[in-house]
Amino acid sequence: MKLPRSLSKRERKEKILDLVEEKILLTHSVDFTVLQMAHEIGISPTTFYNIFGSKGAILYCLLNRGLDAIISQRGVLVQGADPVHFAIESMTHAARIFVNKSGLFRPLYKFQLAERDMLDRGRYLQRGLDYWCTSLQGMVDCGYLQVSPDTGEFSRDELALALLTHSAGVIDLWVQEDLSDEQFLARMTHDAALLVSAIVPPEARASIRSIIASTAPVIRGFSFVDKG
Repeated sequence: MKLPRSLSKRERKEKILDLVEEKILLTHSVDFTVLQMAHEIGISPTTFYNIFGSKGAILYCLLNRGLDAIISQRGVLVQGADPVHFAIESMTHAARIFVNKSGLFRPLYKFQLAERDMLDRGRYLQRGLDYWCTSLQGMVDCGYLQVSPDTGEFSRDELALALLTHSAGVIDLWVQEDLSDEQFLARMTHDAALLVSAIVPPEARASIRSIIASTAPVIRGFSFVDKG
């Protein structure tokens, strides 16, 4: 794990991120110091700090790369013209990306959920909220949601925040291994469907029921304690 000296600053940053990601995938942990990581990569700790500023900053860079993938692939992987299904499947899509690299995202989110970083954390969560606002725009266009909460009706931003905060709780259960990958994927989909179904009119709920019914068997009987 050595860094070529011929790289530009941007290439060097991306290569360092690749190498840190490889280490996390190998160890399933972010329990390393900047000094240890710099030594393995073959750069000085000063260079590491000059590029990223802190260990937390590099971990948030990796979280943001994951969010980049979620956003960029949504238009390709989330199909269908139904805005209600698009909103629900946007949650399934995000969960699937996490599960496909669970060795990376479990330790990264364990860090993110425990670390209080006012700058990087706030920016990351705002990007997540923006993802949900765009995922719900179709429900605004068809009149199920309003843009402004001042009308007294359900607003896009309120539902976006509800989806973001609820998913953070489910991610925490997954990070702590209270949920398997399969249960996590089902729970994220099931609960997004529940939240969205509370907003739409009765005639739009029929198709949502099938989503809830298909995921319910996977998550049924959940308990925090061993029932045996």
